[in-house]
Amino acid sequence: MSTTHPKDVESPLARQTLLDREQVRPVDQQQPVIRMLPRLRVVVLGGRSIVDRGRDVLLPLVEELRAAISGDPLLIATGAGIRARHALGVGLDLGLPTGALAEIAGREAEQNGHLVAALLAEQGVAYLGHDTVAHQLPVHLAASNAAVTNGYPPYGVHELPTAAGKIPAHRTDTGALLLADAWGAASLTYVRDVDGVLDGDTVVREASATELLADAARTLPIDREALRTLQRARHVRSVRIVNGTVAGNLTKALAGEHVGTVVSA
Repeated sequence: MSTTHPKDVESPLARQTLLDREQVRPVDQQQPVIRMLPRLRVVVLGGRSIVDRGRDVLLPLVEELRAAISGDPLLIATGAGIRARHALGVGLDLGLPTGALAEIAGREAEQNGHLVAALLAEQGVAYLGHDTVAHQLPVHLAASNAAVTNGYPPYGVHELPTAAGKIPAHRTDTGALLLADAWGAASLTYVRDVDGVLDGDTVVREASATELLADAARTLPIDREALRTLQRARHVRSVRIVNGTVAGNLTKALAGEHVGTVVSA
C-alpha cells in the first residue's frame, strides 16, 4: 500500500470538501472576518438569577434597558431558570438523552424571552426566535433598535454528548456568545445576581478565561463552556459580568464604565 500523500491538481474547476488542507488552515492566516453589526450590544439576562426573581429585580432592569434603546443597537438574550432545572430533573429521571434535554431547557429560556419582550413592547421591541434572530436581526433593529431572543443555542437534538453526565454543555451563556460573535457585536454583558467573579469576598475586576478555567473547583457566575468558546471567538474577545440587582450597574456597563468583572480571552 502506498504511503505517499495525495497530490492536488491545480485547477479552478477542482474543489474538495472541508477536508481540503487549504480550506481548514488557521483562520488567522486568511482574510479577516467582517463584523456585520459592529455597534451591536448584547445583554444576557440570567434566567434563575434575574428573571425568576420577579418584578423587584426584573422591572428596574427593564427600565435601564428601555433607557438604553436610544443608544447603539441592543439585543437582549434570556436564559432558562428554575423551571428548566425541574424539567431537566424529570428528563434525567426518565432517561432522556442529552439532545432531548437541550430541547426542553431551551423552551423555558424562550418563555423568559417573551416575558421581557412584553415588558418592552411599548418601545416596539419584539421577541425573535432563533431563525429570525439569525437571519433578520438587522431589519428588526432598524425598526426598533432593540430585540429580545432566546439565548439558549438551537442545537436541540444535535447537542454534543457531554464528557460526564447528560446535562447539555452548551447553554445560554455559550449560545449568547456564539450569537454575539457571529454578528460581530461590540460588547457582551452577562447580568447576574452577584458582583462578578469572586475571590473570597473580593470582586475580581479583570481575569482571563485561561486562569478561570485552570481552577476546576472554583465557583463561577458564567458557564465554563462559554469561557472555552471565548478563547476561540473571532470578534468577542472579552465579556463583562455585572450584578443586575444593583441599580445602575447595567447602565454603567453599557456605557463602558468599569463595573463588575471583565473576562478576556
